[in-house]
Amino acid sequence: MLDSLHRRPRGRKVAPLLRALTGGRVGAVPEAPSPEAVWFEAHYWEAAQAILDFVSLEGKRVADIGSGDGIIDLALALRGRPRELVGYDVNLTPADHLLDLARRYADVEALPPSLTFAQSAPEGIDAPDASFDVLVTWSVFEHARDPLGLLREMRRIVRPDGVLFLQLWPFYHSHQGSHLWDWFPEPFHHLQQSAEEIEAGMGADEWSRYMLGEYRTLNRVTLDELGDAIRSAGFAVRELELIAHRSRVPAGLDELPLSALGVGGVKLLAVPV
Repeated sequence: MLDSLHRRPRGRKVAPLLRALTGGRVGAVPEAPSPEAVWFEAHYWEAAQAILDFVSLEGKRVADIGSGDGIIDLALALRGRPRELVGYDVNLTPADHLLDLARRYADVEALPPSLTFAQSAPEGIDAPDASFDVLVTWSVFEHARDPLGLLREMRRIVRPDGVLFLQLWPFYHSHQGSHLWDWFPEPFHHLQQSAEEIEAGMGADEWSRYMLGEYRTLNRVTLDELGDAIRSAGFAVRELELIAHRSRVPAGLDELPLSALGVGGVKLLAVPV
């Protein structure tokens, strides 16, 4: 599923960029930025730059699969200078809300004319065959109900000499794979607790119910399964960066592959074959 909420501030999927200012006053206590400001900064600067470090967008026709709130797309359109960038999501990205955020946190007074948004089906993208030079997708594939089906659709719409940038974080079996760290900060809790225990440990408010639903629908794809799907869809990986960090592995998980436990995510570049 391409979840339009996956880039909103639900658990800080990118490390916060805390840049509180004192205004030059000696001894002043910095005021912590709001969660909304932190979320915007992290995606507008850090996430977008991670994509631009992998692939050039200048002058190209680009599609973002799973555009969410559109913050990353705004940054890519402004800094990457594509000829056109279309953000697809099953729930249409709210351009008015994006512009409001851009005015408040980036001094951007208008969305660039190269940037548009369109609605998609979970594994269907309303675009002609071979219509994009570059495809990008950020923190979507752990939510996709059919990763192979979505990748095949992406292969259909990318040009033969095009390229795919894909980021997935976190993998289900990794340190923070449940996406529920606001409720369960301990590592690998979801591999040790029952579904009933996890539900009991969360609140009854709307946000807790939503995130519990997200947890229940994670596809649990592993790095190697993702690689198999990429190849089966007609892509070949040409650049790869694993996302990992030191973790304390509790007893009881000894049967799981170290790659599943230790690889938190991946950024990769793939080409059609």
